[in-house]
Amino acid sequence: MTGLNQKVGADITAAMKAKNAPRLSALRMLKPAIMNKSVEKGRDLEDAEVLQVVSSLVKQRRDSIDQFAKAGRTDLVEKESAE
Repeated sequence: MTGLNQKVGADITAAMKAKNAPRLSALRMLKPAIMNKSVEKGRDLEDAEVLQVVSSLVKQRRDSIDQFAKAGRTDLVEKESAE
């Protein structure tokens, strides 16, 4: 397990203890994305590869925010922005 992958696990624990729901939700989406990419590659991911997974998830969130804003769904825009 790489440093960033371990940090995500530690951050999930910290967010649970702090009862920080938005942060916990975002980290819980990140963890399986990292694990899926790791299984796809058949090995543990390097830190640079973990960062690529993070940036792809950020891009997805930004695209979702744009689509929700165009549709006038401010409730979903706020939720995605928080994550």
